[in-house]
Amino acid sequence: MKTFSLKKNSFYILVLISMFPLLPKAVESILMILFFLVSLIIFFKNKKHCCKSNVFQVFNLSSLFVIYLISTLYSENLSEAFNFILRVTPIFLFALTLGILNPIITKKKKKFLLNTYFFSVFTALLIVHTHLIFNVSGEITSWEYRNAFEEYTKVHGTYFSLWTGFAVLIILNKVCNLKFNKKNFIIISLYLIVLSYCIYWQFIIAARLPLFVTLLLSFVLLLKQLEKRIAIYIFFMAITLALVIGFVNLNTIKNKIDFKIPQGKYELKHNVMSSEDIRAGIYFCSYKIIKQSVLYGIGIGDVNDNLNKCYESEIDSDVYQIFHYNSHNQYLQIILASGLLGLLFFLYNLLILLKLSIRNKDNLFFALNMFLIICFFTENILSRHDGVIFYSFFTAIFYFNKEV
Repeated sequence: MKTFSLKKNSFYILVLISMFPLLPKAVESILMILFFLVSLIIFFKNKKHCCKSNVFQVFNLSSLFVIYLISTLYSENLSEAFNFILRVTPIFLFALTLGILNPIITKKKKKFLLNTYFFSVFTALLIVHTHLIFNVSGEITSWEYRNAFEEYTKVHGTYFSLWTGFAVLIILNKVCNLKFNKKNFIIISLYLIVLSYCIYWQFIIAARLPLFVTLLLSFVLLLKQLEKRIAIYIFFMAITLALVIGFVNLNTIKNKIDFKIPQGKYELKHNVMSSEDIRAGIYFCSYKIIKQSVLYGIGIGDVNDNLNKCYESEIDSDVYQIFHYNSHNQYLQIILASGLLGLLFFLYNLLILLKLSIRNKDNLFFALNMFLIICFFTENILSRHDGVIFYSFFTAIFYFNKEV
């Protein structure tokens, strides 16, 4: 098979990977391995054209993989450590293939991949919607509806909301780049219908932070497209409105802030035990574990084991035995595993990505970075396959994009 044909086929594989919202996890894994192997063949056939200058960039983009790999050296639970390493391997593989082995991403190809992705998210939502209409009957709570959604898709609601939120930003970015005239009226109207449908599903899934960040970044993207004077006026109007809403709902906000560590049996206390209370217990135990090794952490393989031991010995509630709770904060997870040194390396990677998006004036890349940076505060996005493939795929696509 000729080299140019291999390159063409490798891009087709990448297109299939961009459809991961529609694909079973096993298929995603097979496609990623296939893309790596094809890229490896291309590399050995084209050594003269390889991008050895990207070695540092690949190392930087693979920061989490490197952090976890090093922390494995002092983990006691090696089985758990290797599971984490395997889970975050796509971060390294996408960086290596698109940065050195097979640097094929151009501006045109990036655009095609983004279009394929948002079409896949929209199609997936339509399929799920159709299934739920015919299989879920009667009046049910939003929580039960979310459970039915997760059971059918096999994807945690927070992660699907994250995928959907980025699809919204892709569509909005398209709309902002179109001229508002009669010729584009139908296209813009269709885009806005799709955008509204995606946001509707974010409300249904009810993952609060991804929804909030989607709306916030959508607002920022719109402001960037408006005249400076109008943008400043709208910004201050929004701030004023937010302050008024906050004042009206002051008691609700106080209750959210006034959380306490859970006590008692979950069966008896679940009605008064909020998610904020549960997180308070998680952060309490995380703090106690971090004090054991602030600089280097305790090793990625031992994080969950130590959290579970702390839940059992330090917190007078069985909620942490009934349900499994990790650190629920990506930054906290890295400090627990690799200490402040690991966190600084990871933050350096995020800063490089953010600076690159600003330097290239790439609004969508900037929005992606901000989306991840904010959502990392409440979820271990990179502890599940669904979060890893989203992060690793798009950061590599944007990072190694050649503007030609």
